[in-house]
Amino acid sequence: MSTKSFPQTMEELRIRIWNANEDPVIKSRLGTYFTDEKLLQGQTLWSETDALNKQQDTELNEQKAATDELNDMRETVEQHLERDKKVARVAFRGNSAAFDSLNLKELVPTRLEDLIYDGEQFYANLLGNTEWATAMQGFGYTTEGLTANQQNAATLRSLQEKRQREMGDAQQATKDKWSKYEELKAFDRDLKEIA
Repeated sequence: MSTKSFPQTMEELRIRIWNANEDPVIKSRLGTYFTDEKLLQGQTLWSETDALNKQQDTELNEQKAATDELNDMRETVEQHLERDKKVARVAFRGNSAAFDSLNLKELVPTRLEDLIYDGEQFYANLLGNTEWATAMQGFGYTTEGLTANQQNAATLRSLQEKRQREMGDAQQATKDKWSKYEELKAFDRDLKEIA
């Protein structure tokens, strides 16, 4: 037994509901059980379900786009942070205060939340100490370049928050769609039983 896809089922429901309202033979059989108003409710339920399905598609696409954007920025932050920490390890060899403050024990944390926090702290602490920022200039770093990398870490946080919002929107759209679909199926069951 093959399972019908959502679009196939929706098309079957559409045909059944519209035929019940527009075919004179079917409509006369439904007579007093399904009034014009009740049949219109079925058409409205179908239209609302269809609209919610399209909304779900939109929300899922937005979630995917936000995830792709987040992953691209994550890769950028990871590459810069790893390179910058490797250079900082050389620049601050023997300087335990810098080593600890910049968390040079670990190059790139694997968890996203840890990466964001570590990146923000590394650049804030590095740029917040004039002596350390000057030491990095000896390795070809500029304040502008480090500030740009710091901004990328901050952008990563905002992209993570954006993705979380998009995931929530997609989950809500999915819930709304299936809830309305259940109402539509209940209407269809009644229609079939009466017919």
